[in-house]
Amino acid sequence: MASRPALTFAPMVSSDLPEVVAIETRSFPSPWRIGLFQHELGLEFSRLETARESSSGPILGYACWWVVAGEGHLLNLAVDVPARGRGVGRALVERIAGDCRASGAAVIGLEVRSENAAAIALYQRCGFAEVGRRRGYYGPDRDAILMDLDLAEHTDERGNGGRSPAPDPS
Repeated sequence: MASRPALTFAPMVSSDLPEVVAIETRSFPSPWRIGLFQHELGLEFSRLETARESSSGPILGYACWWVVAGEGHLLNLAVDVPARGRGVGRALVERIAGDCRASGAAVIGLEVRSENAAAIALYQRCGFAEVGRRRGYYGPDRDAILMDLDLAEHTDERGNGGRSPAPDPS
């Protein structure tokens, strides 16, 4: 993997949605539509962030997650094709873990398409473990693998328990 770029994280805002939806469409066979992102932006417990190399640069990746009732749930994470393999996905997962831990969550759960080998490998490298399967979750013969990350056991590569640095204010 190439060295991780210095990233700027920021809460997703409505003006980010055209760029986010374009990445989403390039990334998934059944992408979220703009209305779903708009809905998530309006939920109190939903967190959406973008990752860029600079505050004015293009979005390299984004994530959407919830923290509810002491648990985190990763709903969506994507890294744009040219930025893959550069640590952007891992940095986003570390941010999510840090936020969930700071919010009192003990675990983060997610569903991932069984055929999405790259995403499964990323989550495993970040400490997630397979805990089950939902048959037909994404359609006929398209299973979801259920994965959890125990935040009490997880530490990121810097050994700081998944806490990531604060967003770059620039």
